[in-house]
Amino acid sequence: MVNLRKTLPKTVLGSIVACFMAVFVMVESNSAEAASKVDFENIKNDIITAYKNYQREVDLSKYNIYDNIDDTSLKEVMTEIINETPYLFYTGQEYSKKIVSGSTLIKNVVLSYSKTYIKADGSINIAKIKKTRKKIDSAVNKALKNINSGMDDIEKAMVLHDYIAINTSYSDQPSDSSRLNETGVFINHKANCQGYSVAYGLLLNKAGIDVQYVSSSAMGHMWNLVKINNAWYNVDVTWDDPVDTYSGNDQYGFTMHKYFLGSTSSFRTKGYYGFNARQASDRRYDNMYWKDVTCSFAYSGGKWLYMSDKGILERESLSYGTAKLLYKVNGMSFVRFNVNKYYFISDNSIYIYNRKPDNVRLVWTVQGNYNSSYYITQIMYSNGKVCYRVLKDRRYKTGSFKVKKSGMAA
Repeated sequence: MVNLRKTLPKTVLGSIVACFMAVFVMVESNSAEAASKVDFENIKNDIITAYKNYQREVDLSKYNIYDNIDDTSLKEVMTEIINETPYLFYTGQEYSKKIVSGSTLIKNVVLSYSKTYIKADGSINIAKIKKTRKKIDSAVNKALKNINSGMDDIEKAMVLHDYIAINTSYSDQPSDSSRLNETGVFINHKANCQGYSVAYGLLLNKAGIDVQYVSSSAMGHMWNLVKINNAWYNVDVTWDDPVDTYSGNDQYGFTMHKYFLGSTSSFRTKGYYGFNARQASDRRYDNMYWKDVTCSFAYSGGKWLYMSDKGILERESLSYGTAKLLYKVNGMSFVRFNVNKYYFISDNSIYIYNRKPDNVRLVWTVQGNYNSSYYITQIMYSNGKVCYRVLKDRRYKTGSFKVKKSGMAA
């Protein structure tokens, strides 16, 4: 039932299309100059500033960079800017260079903008960019409300990881142009690995957590490095947001944590290749209990609730201490209804667990609604309804029912 996107063909091909930019040279020359010592960090900052000011070109003549010497470094800078910079969702996927006649000195970089933000007359639609930015900010603020002042950095990183996984569906369709950046996650709720990574990085930065980006051209994939207690760890929200094997759709009620705070050696063991993240050498979280947790963690009253193969458990901290078993049950798809109540699937039925006064009630069952060959596999709660998927012979049927304020079926 669960596809963790470990294979390349169906899942991540084309998922970081923006990494491969076309480069057009306006004026060319065969003359060569001596290599220069260039501050590419300042070049990067100048180009980012130009994009923020909606400029078409950036004058780089003062840096003395040369097309025959510094082209690779410039490509790397442009790739970082376009693929890894939050709030530059309106950039195009190309750039071009203007070369000083009779030399290979790069005079200007000509910037491109996404067609989504270009008017019919060719001018940049600044008003639309600003409107989109406001929508992103609103969504970011909503996500950050899930952080509590009592949480440590691991818990903040976990909450934001789960928030994106719950609210985003994977898409590698070229028609979903926003899939490459944070607008896909925060506005359209569909993104590829690049969109997941940029959105997660944006949230982590807002939460005061350092983040970097890792990409593998060989895999066609991108994820994050997260700094916790002065050590770096790999986090891949995309692969922790499973799609369904049979339908290819995002799964209701499932959030994995196999790729949360992993060392580079553990990621290589899990099938990652073609990347360099040597700084993520700490292995202390490689075998944490959360690697086997398939639901999002719920924070309430200073405690963490989740479901494992043992049942419904409670912890005071995500990273240390022991778990308390609240209710023993063979269940799955632990979904929050409100502060104290949670839905889950067991015995081909939907139940609701009430933390206070610690009881479980039957809400809905497949029997009586479908024949005995159907099995309920996924649930989610949204806008006063419980949505579900039942499976028969590798085919799904989707349904829903309204619930009362108590959480019981209406």
